[in-house]
Amino acid sequence: MALSMQSRRPGARKVVLRILRAVTPAPLRALLAGWLPLPSRRASPGTSDVESAVVRPGVSLDVYWLSTRGRQGPAASLLIFGDEVMRFDCLGPGAGHMHLNLKQARGVPHGTAARLYFREQDVIGQIERACFEVEHNLPYVLTLNVAARIRRLRFTSAERQRAVTFLRQAMLAQQARHALPAAAGSASAQPVPKPPPNPGGVGKGAR
Repeated sequence: MALSMQSRRPGARKVVLRILRAVTPAPLRALLAGWLPLPSRRASPGTSDVESAVVRPGVSLDVYWLSTRGRQGPAASLLIFGDEVMRFDCLGPGAGHMHLNLKQARGVPHGTAARLYFREQDVIGQIERACFEVEHNLPYVLTLNVAARIRRLRFTSAERQRAVTFLRQAMLAQQARHALPAAAGSASAQPVPKPPPNPGGVGKGAR
């Protein structure tokens, strides 16, 4: 079954949610994290050209172009029941990173929303790393979530593979559309690496 495509535009609701974030103390935000909907990166300034795909009911992938702190690149958010469970910011050398279970850790120092930097330095390699993490380490990431219904969720290998196919194609398309010609040429000249099992990843045994 092919992934269904849909367009997503952040609504006025995000303004109210941002106000709630601003006035809610960090400990209370952590306590409410299992059900308080907080805006994801796709609704933030600096994101554009959002493409979305429904993986299964309640689960979607957003792929978009991200501009932040002087860096640009393709990015993606995996949303489950509105929670941003995984996010990948493929921003090139020294800047590419991922986040896990962002909502529950916002406002909590040194929480799981901390950046986990990619070992891969070129954008194409970072895209491949993002695909590897979704295909192989998503089940483990789900076990770290505070929401019981997310921890109980199980994806079939076919569902993960369909998600990875969309993720790879959409992020490569974002890079081709938005990257500067010189940067795009340099990136396209790089061979696409095949990540070895778990280096820099999040599964058990990963360093």
